[in-house]
Amino acid sequence: MTWWTIYLICKGSRYIVNKDIAAGIVLFNPDKERFQNCIDSVLEQVEHLYIFDNSTSPVHVPPNPKITYITENINKGIAFALNSIMKCAEEDGFFWVLTMDQDSILPRGMVQDFQMRIKDDNGKTAIFCPQVIDKRRAYMSAMVSDSVIEVSECITSASCTSIQAWRTVGQFDDWLFIDLVDNDFCKRLSATGYLIKQVNNWVLDQEFGKIIPKSPRSQKFWIRLSQLLRNKNIAKFSYNKYVSPMRVYYTNRNIIYVNRKLEDFGPTAYSNYNCKTYIGFIASFNIPSLLRAQQKRKVLSAILRGICDGLHSHPAKWKAPSLRYIIR
Repeated sequence: MTWWTIYLICKGSRYIVNKDIAAGIVLFNPDKERFQNCIDSVLEQVEHLYIFDNSTSPVHVPPNPKITYITENINKGIAFALNSIMKCAEEDGFFWVLTMDQDSILPRGMVQDFQMRIKDDNGKTAIFCPQVIDKRRAYMSAMVSDSVIEVSECITSASCTSIQAWRTVGQFDDWLFIDLVDNDFCKRLSATGYLIKQVNNWVLDQEFGKIIPKSPRSQKFWIRLSQLLRNKNIAKFSYNKYVSPMRVYYTNRNIIYVNRKLEDFGPTAYSNYNCKTYIGFIASFNIPSLLRAQQKRKVLSAILRGICDGLHSHPAKWKAPSLRYIIR
């Protein structure tokens, strides 16, 4: 399917009422039951849902006039999929898009709350997002608060993003394919002068990766040790993790790419790994990934290939547009 085909799909959806917020889900070989629950939770709260399918085999999407299904019949990556969803929503007259992972359940009432906040906003907010935790990780907990705070970055799942802001900063970066897409996008938003607001009375339970929590006693030991040594990475040993060589490759490649691309705006994405420099990234991501890997040779190869491809990437340095000419 070409961009022109996607454009025609969008243009054909003229029955859509011009509401503020649409939703988008990116698929990749989803669990059927969990995916259906995700769809149900979203359709309760939005006028229209755009689904981009990156799956390696066909996925059944229930026929529904509120759903637009898009696919290229191959895995085009998360950034390409998100851009496709945003373009379709823009064509259909929406101004904001709530993006969801295929296995996330949208808290009831969250979209309505975000919509009220959008109406009261001065136009400088690019994203409204909830707190996000992974309940399987015992060291993660949500703050009990009704406050709204400004944050430097957020994940795309359950984030409500302004289409105007997305256009202004240059969309999502297709080259990244999967990892660090949200870090790159959020850094460009902040550098432009946009705000990212976390609404703390909403909490999304999001599963990050394939992990199995260790025994309660073992979890307590590692979490306590991390607190004593003031090193958050140690708490990650409270669970067993499947280390994906593919994700290790893209993380190593992209961490170099985004820091070259956004060099003028300070370090990018290191906060994901509780570090501030590339040396810290090696210590907090590469070494633990190799030690915990089930396929150590493949992971080592992925690290080396990722570094090599990252060093051979030569992105143009990104320049921030002036927000004062955009917001009226």
